[in-house]
Amino acid sequence: MEGSENSIYALKISAGQERNVARMLARKSKDSGVGVSAVLVPESLKGYILVESSTKIDMQNPAFKIPHLRGIVESKTKGKEDKEENTVTFEEVKKFLNPEPIISSIQKGSIVELISGPFKGERAKVVRIDESREEVVLELIEAAVPIPVTVKGDQIRIIQKEAD
Repeated sequence: MEGSENSIYALKISAGQERNVARMLARKSKDSGVGVSAVLVPESLKGYILVESSTKIDMQNPAFKIPHLRGIVESKTKGKEDKEENTVTFEEVKKFLNPEPIISSIQKGSIVELISGPFKGERAKVVRIDESREEVVLELIEAAVPIPVTVKGDQIRIIQKEAD
């Protein structure tokens, strides 16, 4: 991708609508013939999507008239001769291509909240972490009897890191 004539643009999106806008943009660009070759929706970058395009993205183009699409991020390097306006470098995008596993930020003894599954909304304490399977064994805090529950790492949200 580095040697190609494609440019990467960061687009502002309403928070929570990134995937919907990416789908609509991919569909509309395919139908209208706009040179969009890739759309990236990084989990860690709320309110933005990254678009790789062989043509300059113009928000006046009907293909970009999509609900929740707010605009293009202005480049700080505007005015440099060697760089097209409003583009993002591949070096800036690299960190979103191989995201850090969720499990790596969880520690034994942390307090978490389950965000999906039958125990959604319940708070629990991390008892054991299985990094190879990306699973966490939890003990529900409000349960009368401590029951170990095994869930995937993406089904929990950290509330409090391990207390010292």
